[in-house]
Amino acid sequence: MNTEDIIAKRIVATLDRSLSGLGPQVETRLQLARRAALEHQRARTSGLSLAGVSRTVTDLWNTHSRLAMVTLTAILMLVAADTLRDSVMSSELEEVDSALLSDDLPIDAYLDHGFDRWLKPDDSAS
Repeated sequence: MNTEDIIAKRIVATLDRSLSGLGPQVETRLQLARRAALEHQRARTSGLSLAGVSRTVTDLWNTHSRLAMVTLTAILMLVAADTLRDSVMSSELEEVDSALLSDDLPIDAYLDHGFDRWLKPDDSAS
């Protein structure tokens, strides 16, 4: 037990002992004050919320109406399209790399400048 728990228990015990000497009018007033304090403490919510997301969306909808929602949707679609494009490009590069590595020619042949000239069509033959 830490010191805060010990102090809290001592305060509760002291308050319990002094409660027996109070009159009924004082007890009633204390109960009313406690209820009033608890009413002010309660947070009023209009509906379910998931970590404030639904409230944020509702506030956006009410405040900035459809323009904000359309803008947010467009931004999300652009991010999704960019991610998809990157994924497609990387898969195409993987295919090219796989084709080069699985070919019968050694990699050194692709690096040889003479091989590059040999691959190009000969314009003087036509």
